[in-house]
Amino acid sequence: MADKADKIEREIEDILRKIDDFVPDRGKRPPAKPPKHNRFTSAQGWFGHLLARVSLSQVMMWSLIVIIAMFFLRGIPVASWVMIGALIILATAFMLSIRGGGQQQTRQRWRGQTLDLSGPSYANRLKAWLKGRKRQ
Repeated sequence: MADKADKIEREIEDILRKIDDFVPDRGKRPPAKPPKHNRFTSAQGWFGHLLARVSLSQVMMWSLIVIIAMFFLRGIPVASWVMIGALIILATAFMLSIRGGGQQQTRQRWRGQTLDLSGPSYANRLKAWLKGRKRQ
């Protein structure tokens, strides 16, 4: 039994020595080149980051400002086209904000049940107020 244990121990030590001496062959694959950093990709990343920070309410506000400005500057030949474009952008942003803007709203949960933190509606408050008045 001790003979088998010594044999296994020698094999393990031999394998560990081989692993220490093992050096992978670097000649088969050329070293990886660093990615080229050009101005277009950095500008594209900067513009995408800037655009991601704009909210739908900001888009609606700026399009409304453009619509009002172009209304007063109707004498400029392209003012009507700019106003139509701003109207389209305003309508699109408004529809997206009503729909949720493509983002799911997170609901608060307590022990697996969703919480309704909205409170009573105006109709329910009015009914409760009227019932309180009738009792007096």
